[in-house]
Amino acid sequence: MTLCEFCTLQQADRRCAVGYTIPKKMRCGGFAPGIERFCSTPADYVGPEQLRQMALFFGLAGKELKLVLALSKTQREPHLAGEAWPATESQSEERLP
Repeated sequence: MTLCEFCTLQQADRRCAVGYTIPKKMRCGGFAPGIERFCSTPADYVGPEQLRQMALFFGLAGKELKLVLALSKTQREPHLAGEAWPATESQSEERLP
């Protein structure tokens, strides 16, 4: 598992949208986590604690873990309302070199 698999900046060809190289460790200055990267369907998401446990299991720590925790706090539980994923802003504009 690589950090890029949890990042919304990863493109279909597995390259970074802003040009970062694939990190060897679970650390990246441009990491932009997406809830859809942790749970493929809205019904799989059960709450913030689930994302925290998954992030810790996969070895996320430091700033990357804080970004995932912030992401989980901003998400409401869409499966309870039967809705699709809420729209999230892309952070790629902020991270352009």
